[in-house]
Order: sequence, then C-alpha cells, then structure tokens
Amino acid sequence: MLLRKLFMSTHDQAGGLAAIKFRADNYQYRGLIDALVEGHFIEERDGKYSIKLLALTEIESCTPQVGDLLAWCERLFVIAREAYLKSPGEDIKVTKLVELSALTKQQVVSCLPYMAETSIFGGWTTDPNANDAFVRPVERILDYESFSQIVEERRNLAWKTTAISPPAPKSYSSPFMDWSRGTSDFSRLLHPEIIAHGLAKYQDGHLRNAVLDSVIAVFDLIRKRTGLSEDGDELIGKAFSLSKPYLILSEIGSESGQNDQKGFMQIFKGVFQGIRNPKAHTLSGDLTEIEAAQYLVLASLLARRVEEAVLVKQDQ
Repeated sequence: MLLRKLFMSTHDQAGGLAAIKFRADNYQYRGLIDALVEGHFIEERDGKYSIKLLALTEIESCTPQVGDLLAWCERLFVIAREAYLKSPGEDIKVTKLVELSALTKQQVVSCLPYMAETSIFGGWTTDPNANDAFVRPVERILDYESFSQIVEERRNLAWKTTAISPPAPKSYSSPFMDWSRGTSDFSRLLHPEIIAHGLAKYQDGHLRNAVLDSVIAVFDLIRKRTGLSEDGDELIGKAFSLSKPYLILSEIGSESGQNDQKGFMQIFKGVFQGIRNPKAHTLSGDLTEIEAAQYLVLASLLARRVEEAVLVKQDQ
C-alpha cells in the first residue's frame, strides 16, 4: 500500500522523501502516485514527497504509528487551544510544547506539519528543530473542541470537493509462470490475501479448495473494508453502488469511471455466482493446475481492486 509505505519511509525523516527516488522504486505505481498527489493525499515540495493529514485517515487502521501520531496531535491541540484562550496572538515555543505535553521533541516536531495543514496556526518556524522554534495559534482553533473534529471535517470536505482519480493498476513486466511447462512460481502474481488463504492448498494439490477459499477471501476483504455483513449480490450492490458507494474503484463523476465501477460490479457478481455460490461444487476434480492458478490470479486482481479502492465514510 503506497500511502503506508510512504508514511513509514518519512515518519522519522524530516522534509520528506526524494520524489524521483520514490517514483523509481515504485515505477509500476506512477499513475497511482500522480492520483494521490491530485487527491491531496501526498504533496511534492522541493523535489520531495510527504504524506498529508487526509492520507493518515486512510492508513490509520493498518498502521499503529498513525494512531500514536494522531494521539500526540490531540494532546498538542489541547495545549495550543488553552494557550490561545489565555494569551491570544502569542507564540508558543516548541520547547514549551515538549514540556507541557510530556512528548519528546521528535514526537512534537513530527506532529506540527499535519497540524499546520489545518490552519489553526497563523505562523510557525520553518525549521521546527531550531532552538527558538515556535507556533502561533489563531482564533480558528476555537472553532473546534478536538483535533479529531478537525480531521473529520477535512475528510468530509475532501469527498465533497475533491475528485479523486482511481488508483493505477499494477503492471507486471514479465510473466512469472511458464504455461508451456505447467505451473512454476506464480506466487509473485498473487495478492497477500490469496497467498494467505489459497496458495498453500494449491501447492498441496487441493485445487478446488484453493480456488473457493481464495474467492471467499475476496468477499471477506470487502466486508472488512466496508463493515458490511451482507453476502453475494447484496454485498456487491451496496459496496460498489454508484449512488452511495462504500468503495470507489474509479472517479464515478465521469462516464468512464462509472463504466469501470459498473463493469467490476458485474465481474464480482459473476465470480460469486459462478465460483463462490453452490454451483462451485461442479469444480470438483476437473481443475488442472493451470486452471486453478488462473482462478487464483483472478481472485488476486479483485482483491487488489478492493484494497486500492477509496473508502467512503458513510453517514450514521
């Protein structure tokens, strides 16, 4: 997952990660990187990529360090808000924030760029590590009771105002399977969920179970990402709805994006009806290794689309 990878690469590295190097290391995802920049998930400045606050909300559930970071931001927000109420317009030194928050200086410094994005500071030192580094809270900080309230507002605003392009598909530069000799090592084509649930069964010769468990893993992944409990057509219809989607595969404001969303809805439904449902019992012993491998690759494609889809927070 690119956002998580970028966050982990820059978490302890001030100033961001060299954009040219990051793009070279992840050349097959260049389209996705461009889409993340356009969607305000990452930012390029002075030739370096840095992750933005909006992106943190997308990777919080799978990245414990993000939860820690947002908790530190919450602590600093309370201190900054109280400081503004006591002395409006005055600077707060970073050393004072460290003292009052009981955080390390590095922890405080790691929070400040994300907090500055929210416009609760009217000024701050360019180099937060400088001895005289400061931030200056402004009146806007009084509009909120918590930092999490700001984060939620920005996330909702992003969905109303930002057209986020679909992630670019992965491209594989060379085949990892020699079909003329039967199956070789095709595991590099497989999504981690399919490796976890289907590959071992495939390698043990339990081809039917490998296929069915791989397809089940795809639908479990949809439920995991969306929080939905339905199955089959009902799950697919809700998850990828054009009117109220939980997962957006493409920019559904455009005709081509809607076609992509609708097309994959049909693919998911076809896989459920043709493989996942009781008719799948006809797969029994008729599968060859190559045919089973093709099913696992198909399941990996679907799992990848689910994983890279943009999650839409639903109104309660």
